[in-house]
Amino acid sequence: MAKIGMYGVYYARAVLKDGCVTGYTGGVKMMGNAISADFTPNTPDDDPLYANNRAVEHNASGASGGALKTTLDRLTMEAAADLFGLEVKEVTITVDGKEVKGKSLDYTGMEQSAPVGVAYIRENQDNAHSHEVVLYRQVIYSMPSEKAKTREKKIEWQTPELEAAVSGMEGDGTNPWYRSVVFPTQAAAIAFIKQELGKEPPTEKPEGTE
Repeated sequence: MAKIGMYGVYYARAVLKDGCVTGYTGGVKMMGNAISADFTPNTPDDDPLYANNRAVEHNASGASGGALKTTLDRLTMEAAADLFGLEVKEVTITVDGKEVKGKSLDYTGMEQSAPVGVAYIRENQDNAHSHEVVLYRQVIYSMPSEKAKTREKKIEWQTPELEAAVSGMEGDGTNPWYRSVVFPTQAAAIAFIKQELGKEPPTEKPEGTE
């Protein structure tokens, strides 16, 4: 299928138990409007057994996890707070005798990036125009590099590129770390993302109860 477009980058904060995702919390949100996504899977190691001067057996496991680069039109402050373990704070300054409110993200060096589930939609040109959900179960983003440049006669768009590590197989491998699901409509694809990233972790029973 030829890829002809991309829509949305959705995320939800993951809840982990023993390193495995048990569900998501805080609701499904948009990180920003999508420009591009580039996923590079971890390459499985091919460790051949040699005998009689030739490879007679191979041990190449399936790919699991990898690196994800996501380019957005902009990263919202709320999304940055969720991804990088920050808090959006209100700041007030007085200008000409009037209070003006702003928002602040304060980096102290003690932050820890939060694991999130991430999904976006690829548009495919096939027999019938289709919408493919690409969903990664557990992703951890790094703080993006930043730059600024004065305006010139010709505008140079400055868009954030986020780099992330995608976790591979979890636990016994029951739950897929990556999913590709095709729907005939964008509305169905969005509904699926909200369903999957909206799954809450199971409620744990208090000790001593059945």
